Amino acid sequence: MAWSSRFSVSCFLVACFLTPAFGIASGQDALDVRGELALAAPLVGPVETDPMLLLAQKAIEEPARKTEKEKPSEALETEKAPAKAFVFSLLIPGSGELYVGAKRGYIFLGVEAIAWTSSYFLRKSGQKKEDEYFDFADAHWSFAKLGQPGDSCSWTGTRLTEDQLDMLVYFYGHNKQHFYEDIGKQPFYVCGWDSRTNLKTYLDMRDKSNWLLKNSNYAIMAAVVNHVISAVDALRLARNYNANLGHGVRLNFKLKTDPHSSGVVVVASRKF
Repeated sequence: MAWSSRFSVSCFLVACFLTPAFGIASGQDALDVRGELALAAPLVGPVETDPMLLLAQKAIEEPARKTEKEKPSEALETEKAPAKAFVFSLLIPGSGELYVGAKRGYIFLGVEAIAWTSSYFLRKSGQKKEDEYFDFADAHWSFAKLGQPGDSCSWTGTRLTEDQLDMLVYFYGHNKQHFYEDIGKQPFYVCGWDSRTNLKTYLDMRDKSNWLLKNSNYAIMAAVVNHVISAVDALRLARNYNANLGHGVRLNFKLKTDPHSSGVVVVASRKF
């Protein structure tokens, strides 16, 4: 019985001696596991340090390091003012798109240049053709050939009245554009031409001039429409650009290890 008691006491002492050693070993293993979650910076303290303190240190240092990495990229991304982009393109088509960073702004600039250049040359050609048919009319139409009030025009069978003659004389002195138009289309004035062939040539020259001047106006209208379309497009691009920067609510999902278990958790965060 005494031998048995002494054996029990010996086993108890051996167990007490070995328990701290196993505790240190197991604590070291736990520290190694936590070390995978910790930062590169060494943790100061005995192995018995509370795990919650280690996690608190990690929670403080990790966001600070992430913030330092994100600062350079965030500094390069700034908002684009939609109103400014709209006004830029309304004044100069394409400039609002280029302000946002869209290369298609060069397309609007090209359309603007083509529209105004076309309008200029079309108007210049139309005015030149107009001067040509003015000179042609002066050479082949005259009041002498037209006759006097009461005379009948053999081409159309109409008679010239005194009021019609007075009106034509007034247009000749005060409104040349109207005068040159009437001698080509009014049946009681066409007898002032020296031949039907010259009348047809004159009408063709007038039609060509009118076509050039009309298309010059269309080119100006195209330029105005280009301003409006470019302004609306720049406004939309600026809004989309700001939305892509993440302003507003954006959800982020990340996988993180749970220090209190061997599993993996999904963390959802939102950024305003």
